[in-house]
Amino acid sequence: MTKIAFLSDIHANLEALTAALAKCDELKCDEVICLGDTVGYGASPAECVKILRERDIPCVLGNHDEYVTTIMNPDIDQLRPEIRKSIEWTQAQLSLDDLKWLGSLPMQIQVVDDLICLHASFTRHRWSYCLDEITFKNNFAQQPCQLAFCGHSHSPLIGIDLPGQEFPFVDFIRSYSVPSDKKVMINVGSVGQPRDHDPRACIVTYILETRRLELHRVPYDIETAQNKIYMARLPDRFGLRLAAGR
Repeated sequence: MTKIAFLSDIHANLEALTAALAKCDELKCDEVICLGDTVGYGASPAECVKILRERDIPCVLGNHDEYVTTIMNPDIDQLRPEIRKSIEWTQAQLSLDDLKWLGSLPMQIQVVDDLICLHASFTRHRWSYCLDEITFKNNFAQQPCQLAFCGHSHSPLIGIDLPGQEFPFVDFIRSYSVPSDKKVMINVGSVGQPRDHDPRACIVTYILETRRLELHRVPYDIETAQNKIYMARLPDRFGLRLAAGR
């Protein structure tokens, strides 16, 4: 059996990433795939990039990855001042080689036939969310494959297209046998900054042969991650939200 662990939205949270990867090793996963936003918000961008690179973990490009590696990006001017501060601080922490690595990440990874990974969704706006019935519906109208995995919303959700119905089925991930006769999008939540009111790191495993999907929540040292944010003089809110999972 081939067990793949999907993780996303690490957001420079070294403590959460370390705990999540230890869980992947404990679960004897055959492969780990990162669905973007390695950096942003948190205080350990260089350390997180180093781990992903050393472990040769396939990664897709996330919006925060793009922000820190794109000069004169007009989208950045539209962001909140606290996020712009995080981007500028993160840029100063990364080596030129790390910035080049982040900037070269692909938008999508095809894992096997009819299974694609990406950060956000397949809609025309590259950073649209899969967050609720409407956004999953918009995604399915453009999704070219039967099964896909994404992140970006920081909430672990499964969406199943229901032909003939106005809206798809959307639910929090529990344990599922993923259907093969309908389009499915799986949002794997966030390792480093969950926003579903559960502060633990979130990873999802999927077994290719049985199509079995499992959600895993992993405790980690939140206080240390918070203190690093405060010591770096990043916005306090980035640290406070970690303990609340929002």
